[in-house]
Amino acid sequence: MDEALKELEQDYLEAVDNNSSSTVEAFVETFLYDSWSYNEQNLDRIKTVMSRYSHEQINAQTFSSSFRRMVDKVQKKLEELDMDKQYPVIQDGQGASLLIAIVDGLVIQYFAGTYPVDELEQRTPYFTRFITQALKTKN
Repeated sequence: MDEALKELEQDYLEAVDNNSSSTVEAFVETFLYDSWSYNEQNLDRIKTVMSRYSHEQINAQTFSSSFRRMVDKVQKKLEELDMDKQYPVIQDGQGASLLIAIVDGLVIQYFAGTYPVDELEQRTPYFTRFITQALKTKN
């Protein structure tokens, strides 16, 4: 596996493990704050991995498998926190995918200069409410 991709994956998995939140809402909020600071601090490494992937220097299956492990870890954590089954999207197995899609979209906007990190941080309580409401959507 590409060393930079491996490091990003390991950092991601550790961040999820270290998120000691006891509720879905708290987990989402911490996940957001962690995402903003991590992406800001590791922008060059993230760009390197994405460039290698886009230039086919990282195998698509390797990249996909790494990303899947990250999503699965978040999904497992969300399921553990949703003991009362208040979040249908989590119970449907799509909670992590939805959460990560929203976060990744915001991170891309950060990369593009739409949102500076301080604005992402200021808006995190709103993003948390938005995401947790979305996770409550019934199929």
